[in-house]
Amino acid sequence: MTYYIGAELGKAFKSKAFKYYIAGIVAVCLLANLAMSAFRNIIYGMNDGTFAYNLIMFAEGFFWVPYYSCIFIADIVFGESCPDPRIRDKSTIGLGRSHIYFGKFFAELILLGIYSVMALVSFLVITPIFQVHDGTIDFSVISEFVYTVVLAMPLIISGLAISNMFLFSCKTKKSAYGLFILCVIILPRVIMLLATDSFHVPIFVTLEKVLITPQFQTLQFYATRDVPKIIITSIIYITAALTIGCINYNRREF
Repeated sequence: MTYYIGAELGKAFKSKAFKYYIAGIVAVCLLANLAMSAFRNIIYGMNDGTFAYNLIMFAEGFFWVPYYSCIFIADIVFGESCPDPRIRDKSTIGLGRSHIYFGKFFAELILLGIYSVMALVSFLVITPIFQVHDGTIDFSVISEFVYTVVLAMPLIISGLAISNMFLFSCKTKKSAYGLFILCVIILPRVIMLLATDSFHVPIFVTLEKVLITPQFQTLQFYATRDVPKIIITSIIYITAALTIGCINYNRREF
């Protein structure tokens, strides 16, 4: 299994998609800082809400962005086509479908960890360069941001498990991406909208409490964070997604 995971990571590192995702990380960090600089210099000036620590704090509420991008991370390891259990090479000797399924997922977890470290370092390096003149970034700001990243990881891993489930369950990547967009992006946003005070539909108010997406909005502030809820819901989603995906893959005919 270890050899298989290493082989899958090796393939991922060589793919163009791996490099494109890194470029995307740097681009997002640059765009965030350019937007803050433009807002400060053109519109608002050095007023409350435009300091570097505000940018870092606001970023904590946008961790749904990497959550939504989990389908791309899973796809990088998944490969060009669905893993065929009948194909045997040195890395798959002695492995069944379940081993292939979880081997891919563990490789995706490692890749997610690498991307997370890259994103964290890139953001914390680029932001002080762009915002160095206001001098508001100190160790407490950085440590708080790192802590928030750690808190968000179980939620993001849930997105990775769901992505893996769709890729292994669907016959085509187009179907997998379509289901991911529908179930992870569109439906939760619709539920969140109908749960707002403007509509306040009781059933959707209840459903919103068990969704992943709304929890990213609570990460910005200490008073709104619910760490036990993050851990419990993440475990449930990860376990359910891994189980469903593995069962579907084992039942598939090739």
